[in-house]
Amino acid sequence: MHTECIQNADNLLKMLNRALTFSIIAILFLLALQGVWLFRIIESEKTEFRKNADLLLNESINKELNSRLLSRNKGKVLNVVISNSLTESANKNDRKIVDVDIKKDQKSFTTVTLQEALQEAYKKDLPLRLDTLAAYFTKSLSLAKKNTAFILKFSSPDTVKTFESLIQKNGIAFLTPSFETTIPLTVSKDLLITATIFYPTSVFKGDLLTILVLSLIVTIFILFSIIMQTRMLYKQVSLAKVKENITHFLTHELRSPLQSSITNLEVGEMSEGANSKYFLGKAKEQLVFLNGLIENILDINKFEKRQAPLNKALFNINEAIEPHIVRHSVDSKKSVHISAITQPGQEMLWGDKLHITNAIGNLIDNAIKYSDDPVVIKVTTQTKGSYFRIIVEDNGIGIPKDEQSKVFEKFYRVSKREHSQKGKGFGLGLTYVMWVVKAHKGKIELESEVGVGSKFILSLKNDDNGKEDTAGR
Repeated sequence: MHTECIQNADNLLKMLNRALTFSIIAILFLLALQGVWLFRIIESEKTEFRKNADLLLNESINKELNSRLLSRNKGKVLNVVISNSLTESANKNDRKIVDVDIKKDQKSFTTVTLQEALQEAYKKDLPLRLDTLAAYFTKSLSLAKKNTAFILKFSSPDTVKTFESLIQKNGIAFLTPSFETTIPLTVSKDLLITATIFYPTSVFKGDLLTILVLSLIVTIFILFSIIMQTRMLYKQVSLAKVKENITHFLTHELRSPLQSSITNLEVGEMSEGANSKYFLGKAKEQLVFLNGLIENILDINKFEKRQAPLNKALFNINEAIEPHIVRHSVDSKKSVHISAITQPGQEMLWGDKLHITNAIGNLIDNAIKYSDDPVVIKVTTQTKGSYFRIIVEDNGIGIPKDEQSKVFEKFYRVSKREHSQKGKGFGLGLTYVMWVVKAHKGKIELESEVGVGSKFILSLKNDDNGKEDTAGR
């Protein structure tokens, strides 16, 4: 029945893990969809900005050209004739005509724009002024409410000029903060304007930023809800396991000593003399054992509720170790060798001597119980900062890695067959040790390898200034 209950709890845990995995996959899928959607919105905003920037740059180039023409003709009206059959009798200065000769063999002359023709005509006498172009472009961006940084480069067969705006560059690195566009000024493309334009932060703000923030808030809320629900479900599974362990404990573990006590009492009633005394003694031994077990449970419950009073005092740690060395050297079914190594001058500990002695004894008892013959146990003490460390190391059968985090749980016993064969217990000893350590504001660590042995490290707060916490907080 107990095995079936454990299997049910394990199945419930597996179902919970599967549900959690599916939830995480669903959230990741939604985040991926959201990411694609936001990426497309940003790309659309960037495309729109690129179109507008190209238009504004072309307008600025034309304005710069007009400013050159006006400065040359001093504000007078300018007439332009584009022809491929100019007459030498034409008086350009009188007519104020700019004649651009398009060669007869140039088939694409019908696609030449007025601006391209003028750029071709004035590229030597009146070359482009890059700073003027940058000023027009900056003003155009400002009027369009698209202030941003840019770099302009003017390339000609003779020279290359560069102008960089003083506006601070904005953008997010992984969103490609800039783009480059090239505009040929002439048909032959020997004059080029290359502009590197940085996307303004407005591309990533506004409604897009609002949507992004709201989406993140909703996602965080969903993740938080799943985490909280998962923790609650794990706690319920843990409580279910504890309930099953308690049921097993009450129905199986307690029944054996109780039945033994009843049998011994019945036999003692029918026996006479020394035999009666022997059976009554055995019954008493079993009842004392049960009473001690109940006391352990009560102590653990008090520790959990932070109601266990601690009688702290300054004592020598050897006084908590030596009684166990003597006890196991006199009465032991195995060959037991326990060595104690303490640092000279650092043997004094401020704490509850009774509980610390019981905790050390519990670890030594477990080491003997779950070790082969001979048993070698080393108890080492050392001071590390404000902590007093007690290390109990044995050559026992060890604890599997996947169960090391569970051995301090109430009523938990290692499921390995070798552990159940070597000794019966109630899964309370290590829980008691853990709460003694916590009551002394410390921590407990476990290092173990199957077939090699185990090492328990108790780090107790050595509060040697005389202040004590009688409730073990």
